[in-house]
Amino acid sequence: WYGEEHRGKLMANGKRFNPDKFTAASWFYPLGAKVRVTVTAPSEQPRSVVVTITDRGPAKEYVRDGRIIDLSHATFMKLAPAYLGLVAVAVRPVD
Repeated sequence: WYGEEHRGKLMANGKRFNPDKFTAASWFYPLGAKVRVTVTAPSEQPRSVVVTITDRGPAKEYVRDGRIIDLSHATFMKLAPAYLGLVAVAVRPVD
């Protein structure tokens, strides 16, 4: 996830980043697209959230490691504890 250190910085969509909004960065989906992000680890309750793609990311070196999306802090907190930093997710476009 990415958060406070990026607050107010311009995103690829021309707006300023707010880590309290349900947004994400991805190279694989068009700006403005809505996607459902679901944690793939087993849990008592399925955890998923719909976000809007507002920026480009993850950084290229992380894409090579298999990352396809960076979530805002608020989004990540709906899915997992912040201290994890990374979780395995499935990402699906929303119509």
